[in-house]
Amino acid sequence: MRILKLSPEVADRIAAGEVVERPASVVKELIENSIDAGARAVRIEIAGGGLELISVSDDGCGMSRDDAPLVFERHATSKISRAEDLFSIATLGFRGEALPSVASVARVRLITRERGAALGTVMIAEGSVVSAPAPIGAPEGTTVTVSDLFYNTPARLKYLRSVPTETRRVIETVGRLALAHPEVSFSLQVDGRNVLSTPRDGSLREAAAAVLGVELARSMAPVDKTTHGIAVRGLAGPGDYAKSGRDVQHVLVNGRPVSCKTVWAAIDRAYDRSAPAGKKAPVVLSITVDPSSVDVNVHPAKSEVRFASESDVYSAVHGAVSAALRSMDAVPDIGPKIRGALADEGEPGDRSSRDGARLWPSIAADRPEGLAYGGDQRLDIDPGSGEGTGDRSCPVTIMGQLAGTYILAESGESLLIIDQHVAHETVLVDTYRRQLASGSSDTATQLLLSPELVELGAADTDLVARHQSTLARMGFEADVFGAASVLVRGIPIAAADMTPREALGAAVEGIAAAPAEADPESLADHVAVSLACHSAVKAGARLQVEEMKSLVAALLRCDNPTRCPHGRPVIVTISKESLERSFGRR
Repeated sequence: MRILKLSPEVADRIAAGEVVERPASVVKELIENSIDAGARAVRIEIAGGGLELISVSDDGCGMSRDDAPLVFERHATSKISRAEDLFSIATLGFRGEALPSVASVARVRLITRERGAALGTVMIAEGSVVSAPAPIGAPEGTTVTVSDLFYNTPARLKYLRSVPTETRRVIETVGRLALAHPEVSFSLQVDGRNVLSTPRDGSLREAAAAVLGVELARSMAPVDKTTHGIAVRGLAGPGDYAKSGRDVQHVLVNGRPVSCKTVWAAIDRAYDRSAPAGKKAPVVLSITVDPSSVDVNVHPAKSEVRFASESDVYSAVHGAVSAALRSMDAVPDIGPKIRGALADEGEPGDRSSRDGARLWPSIAADRPEGLAYGGDQRLDIDPGSGEGTGDRSCPVTIMGQLAGTYILAESGESLLIIDQHVAHETVLVDTYRRQLASGSSDTATQLLLSPELVELGAADTDLVARHQSTLARMGFEADVFGAASVLVRGIPIAAADMTPREALGAAVEGIAAAPAEADPESLADHVAVSLACHSAVKAGARLQVEEMKSLVAALLRCDNPTRCPHGRPVIVTISKESLERSFGRR
């Protein structure tokens, strides 16, 4: 074979692929450069998800007329001078890393003015073609404007998500950096709208209030513990704010937002008894270690790290978070409704039959007659097809509950074991789908007695702003109120057992989980599934007889009562023949 040397243009585009994955990657690199330049205020503006425009301005030290051209040359930096420096990097980045890569796949304009200089310098780069430096009037600091990202590499555009998704990634990136540097003021404008603004007071809690929401920030416990020379500081939130993804967990190592399985495992272990199984509690952790003991060059974008002693880091993080949770007695607030139930019933999880309508109004409102518990009255049901639940007209008798999780029922000569959580989830999704398909524009809404201000954080609030029509269809009456909060006036009636914050949070989670190309019907369905999953009765909840009867009756009226929206089985059938074989009767 022949070996060919790549042209500089091709080589530059290949190198750009290692650093510039998407608009958020550009934003991250430029902000980190601003911070390394000593900026105290960073202003970010994007349009079209960052593909049309990215502008990052800072009040840092700026560059001289002689230094400015070097930032577009590869391997030019002010941060390291020898190979050994790669293993003790304390800064975030340098303009020589980012701008040559960005300029090879976008149009870039650099305006910079060194402190004390009379004039600034402007340079324009397009597809790695760089203009000569020219004088310009400018404030002290640096502004980098990136437009038409990937204009000359259209194949890269195929792998990007929708504009709202890319916008969300940018907001999350700015939020992580704002949490990493509360001493710096950040402002982010998206398509002309202010979505994030942090103060410059050095308070992590104030930065968290701007990024995560005031309500959550106020409830977080301080983390401050040093073990094995590893300092772990930050904030740990209560388990009842936990979500299904790690986007609520912000991990910083020496001021750099990173991903680290060791740290995640330590956090999960600390929350083992304080957060719902499978959920991730919100934390902001800043880990400070000797730079020589951490390798930040594992990933080209420096988004992952590797420690010299993983066990010491695990121990330090687990100990620090555990101590913070003990200090605030981090037991999720179960709320007045359940506390009242505990006072009335005397057993955790018990609910009296009079609470059935409030527990699942869509079920209890249509409670059938003729159900009995271990008696002569039975209900003729249609159990669906293909799941071995017996004859379509075979009656079902509720027998009881196992482990506070499974409803036991008899149908013909078979035992039915019904998972109460996925059963209720199936009923709720079926209710939403029937309402959406009924011809009315909205699902039923439960108006609140008084509007409630819900703090969601900047990224989730932006999703609400972009998808208000979908939320309205699902039964929400809500308006964006500021950069990180939403004023809720009504929630879906099928989610009436949830707080407005829980309901809106579940809906946003459903929107975020939907594919970028989802049409309005598919998007609404994702919201319905997420709402149902979050509001369905949980495993371990002790149900009264009437509640079990109502739930099973509603389940068996669903279009598909044997599979939940996620594809999990709802009903497991054990036949008489199977039992007889197990007991040696056959």
